Amino acid sequence: MSQEALPEIVRKVEEAPLEDLLRVSMDEVQIQMDSYLDPEVDSASLYRRWEKQQWAVSDLDFSDDIRHWETISEGSREVMRRTMTLFFIGEQAVTDTLGPILHAAPHEDERVFLATQIADEARHTVFFHRFFDEVLQVHGGLRAALETVGPLATAGFRRIFETHLVDATDLVRREPDNRVAWVEAIVTYHLMIEGYLALAGQRNLLRYLRGVGLMPGFTTGFTAVARDESRHIGFGVLALRRRVHEDPEMGRVVALKVLALLEPIALTAVNPDSRLNLPDPSTIQPGLRQSPIELREFAIGSLARRLRSVGLSESAVEELAQGMRKIYERLWDRYEEIHGVEHPVRWYQRQGAAALA
Repeated sequence: MSQEALPEIVRKVEEAPLEDLLRVSMDEVQIQMDSYLDPEVDSASLYRRWEKQQWAVSDLDFSDDIRHWETISEGSREVMRRTMTLFFIGEQAVTDTLGPILHAAPHEDERVFLATQIADEARHTVFFHRFFDEVLQVHGGLRAALETVGPLATAGFRRIFETHLVDATDLVRREPDNRVAWVEAIVTYHLMIEGYLALAGQRNLLRYLRGVGLMPGFTTGFTAVARDESRHIGFGVLALRRRVHEDPEMGRVVALKVLALLEPIALTAVNPDSRLNLPDPSTIQPGLRQSPIELREFAIGSLARRLRSVGLSESAVEELAQGMRKIYERLWDRYEEIHGVEHPVRWYQRQGAAALA
């Protein structure tokens, strides 16, 4: 893609009303998201984007989604239901835990933006609540969703949300003047949960739904969620960059916190304890294949770009990236040890080796 085309894509994503987001791809949202790495972007400009990019959950039409859901195979529905449930749980969790980060933010412009993020996270929770109620027929909101498919929340997911996120934000609540605690909470919240887990999950699910042409209501709403999240991730980067500029030692704090989260983040992404109920990759149309290797490299590459923008050295970023790759390889091996079958990633690895040969 030419550099000349990038500003037009950014403008398209930023200015699209809700009804036009069905025609905006996740790859285009990613380009728009990366534009926020520009050092000229500040929290005030992100706030202005929030004002212009408002959308209402009540405007979404799920009538086609209800019909489409019945036509999807049970195996695919199981995978989608698990992903959607984890997002539902995650949105509720971050809505409940963002308050301390807002109140302890050192600068007024940061507190103003974080107030918009809390509003966004609440709207995302309402989006999933309505989708679960009307399409998945899981009535009663988050509690009912948890009772129905809550056990699908993986060990890594629980460690991230119930331990790391809760502990990080609770320390900020108890010690609002602790700048190291605030930085660690932003790393946990904005870089690793939103900028790694959520971003990769959104891309994976939206690419699939667009490829098969299903669930237009959910696709539209989830793309709006992704556009909101791009502002949040952009804020996290600029807030951390600001701290590293003020105190270079904060770069080490960022790197160490990322390092501490690599294992549970990868554990959530790979989920080796759960047996995958997926068709043989060779039977899937090439345009619909989801290579675990490509998904891993996308997530690691996105995180690496943000860490460089924060101010980490190239050597530190590369060391973290290589560490994450090794963890994925170890977890793919663990999957095979647990279930006694080959992980689907092996087919993609053989394809890659054959292409090189």
